[in-house]
Amino acid sequence: MNKFSILIWLIVMSLSFNKGFSQCETTGTDNQIACDSYTWIDGVTYTSSNTTATHTLTNAAGCDSVVTLNLVVNLSSTDPSNVSSSDTIICNNSNINLNVVGGSLGTNSQWVWYDDFCGGNVVGNGSSINTTQTSNTTYFVRAEGSCNNTICKDITINSLPYFIPLDSLSIDSTFDAISNTWIIEDTVCPQTAVQLFAHFSNPFPNGYSISWHENSCGSSLVGVGDSITVFPDSSTTYYARVIGTCGASLCKSITVYTKDGSIAPSAIQASANNFCTGGATTLNVVGGQLGSSATWNWYEASCSGTIIGTGTSLTVTPSSTTMYYVRAIGGLCGASSCEEILINTYDLNVYHSPLDTICESSPILLQGGFPQGGIYSGTGIIDSVFDPNISGLGDHIITYSFTDSNNCTNTTQIPVVVLPSNADPHTINASLYEICNGNSSTITLDTSNQLNNGSQWFWYKGSCGTGNLIDSTTTNNQITVSPLTTSNYYVRAEGGLCPASNCIGVTVDVYTLETHLNEFEKICGDDAPIFELSGGNPSGGVFSGVGVENGFFNPKTAGLGVHNITYTYTLGPCIATDVETIKVNESPIIVNYSIEEETCSEGGIMIHAHSRNGLGYYGYNWSDGSLVNPLLYAENTNYSVLVSDANNCFTLLDSIEVSNYPDCIEIANTFSPNSDGINDYWNLDFPNSNEVRMVIFNKWGNKIIEFNENNFQWDGMTKEGNELPSGTYYYILELKPSQSTQTGPITIIR
Repeated sequence: MNKFSILIWLIVMSLSFNKGFSQCETTGTDNQIACDSYTWIDGVTYTSSNTTATHTLTNAAGCDSVVTLNLVVNLSSTDPSNVSSSDTIICNNSNINLNVVGGSLGTNSQWVWYDDFCGGNVVGNGSSINTTQTSNTTYFVRAEGSCNNTICKDITINSLPYFIPLDSLSIDSTFDAISNTWIIEDTVCPQTAVQLFAHFSNPFPNGYSISWHENSCGSSLVGVGDSITVFPDSSTTYYARVIGTCGASLCKSITVYTKDGSIAPSAIQASANNFCTGGATTLNVVGGQLGSSATWNWYEASCSGTIIGTGTSLTVTPSSTTMYYVRAIGGLCGASSCEEILINTYDLNVYHSPLDTICESSPILLQGGFPQGGIYSGTGIIDSVFDPNISGLGDHIITYSFTDSNNCTNTTQIPVVVLPSNADPHTINASLYEICNGNSSTITLDTSNQLNNGSQWFWYKGSCGTGNLIDSTTTNNQITVSPLTTSNYYVRAEGGLCPASNCIGVTVDVYTLETHLNEFEKICGDDAPIFELSGGNPSGGVFSGVGVENGFFNPKTAGLGVHNITYTYTLGPCIATDVETIKVNESPIIVNYSIEEETCSEGGIMIHAHSRNGLGYYGYNWSDGSLVNPLLYAENTNYSVLVSDANNCFTLLDSIEVSNYPDCIEIANTFSPNSDGINDYWNLDFPNSNEVRMVIFNKWGNKIIEFNENNFQWDGMTKEGNELPSGTYYYILELKPSQSTQTGPITIIR
């Protein structure tokens, strides 16, 4: 607790004694300033700035006083991490920007810069400064404030001068071609090698060098370094200066004087080059200069032999590719260096590789000429294709001509022989194109085919030329084959000097047949119905045997007993068969019949079949299509019935004759007059009766309506036109001239 706080405490205590029991209401104020954090007398620590807090203190007498704390907390600065510069090397008297990297400023702090040592000569404030550099300098920076000073960070900036002067230039030495030594001369022959040297007293900083120029300072650069070698064509002044990062110095100069000597030509120009042997070209000197009393001399093959001409131009006719030279001879400096040119001439050699013997049916694309791209000519040649069909058989000459880009032309001739091709076979036949497995077929080639000398007929199986070779013959024109499976056979002519002929072929189909017939079930009774035979594999075969007709079996025709059924399948020339048996047993069913006369309402004339000795339920199939027993409403005719039982046994009862019995008419017994368009009327028609009387009664015997027409329909109404309800009604039908009467029910459904 500082002095001010203690003073406040004493005042509070004094007031407390004077006020007696009112001492706890005493108040006071404590103002404090701290860096980063502050701990008050009661142990409470504060880190935030501008804090106002209230504290209660208790004195020794137990009385409380309230003190208001007004606190200001200032922050300390943090160390910078580095210093950055806009450049580390600058020219003298140039400005440079320096920047603080990292760190932070505390309360009431600033960055301070020094240029001699940390804490020495202040050169600026702030996070960055701009300063003028006059010499190599090390700069320092740190944060300074009320709470603390940070450590310093520094950077060194080097300065470079704007220019460094040369002391002098000198001719160091020249090369004397006569003595083959380097000597110091004031005057030299043109194009002589001269070494120039620059003199300086102080070493150059990095990035500085000497540049050399010709005829003016700052013109095109001719060299760099302490010394250079030059080859002046005439008297020339050379300049040198120091150039570096911060600029260039003034130039120093030196003049090299030349004698009245010749200058070597820069090139030789030819009026033509790359031409055929025998052609001519004119050579001309390009550039260069003759000294007094000097001439241009021309040479062939080397620049020292016999002179072949003089002057600025020369016309030559080389016999082969030749190198020509020219130089100046005479004057104060003697001979200049030589310039050369290569004149290309061509002795065009045309060559063609030999051609093989050609067959008349095989045109070929001609190739093998060198150089490539020439032209072919001769009999049978069209656009570089030799067609022996045009040239014909025998010996022929083909000419190959080539013209190069220089219009040089040469030719060569190639002999070629055309031979007859192997003859294509014409026709081929097989004695059998379809055979069964194990049989053979003879394949015959037409005898009109002719073979060349050395050729044969080659027979292949599978494919032509690449299949299995099965025979080769010269006189025999047929082979016999026994394939196990369907096979293709080919023949062609091979041998001699010509390629094989085209193939012709034939296919021999081989069949391996097997057939199977499933077993048949037993038949009970020779009256069993006729049925279609099945179970043969492959399908499509033919059935045969007793009782078999068009694939159907008739037990009645076959009769009782065991019968062989043969199934025959045919494919091409091959036939396969299988046999199974059908057994027709005697039926145990015995059938009798009786004819019974009933009223028409009870069925009329009935034929009643009486069956016995069968098993299970009996089935009946009458000759008129009925399937019920007894047969109702039998007519005056003959009937039969086929009776079956649960064991599929069959017995036929036939020749049942019905005669002289009254006929009954089958009449519909239900209709629905509900106007839905379906069965709305009871329609009756008796075209064979002269007189018809139909009377309808209800269940109590009351007459409802009567009809007397041959053809009529009833709509379910009474004769008064009233609608009858659903129910069963009854009718009496009388017909003339048959004098028959029939009764029965009629039901109305609404």
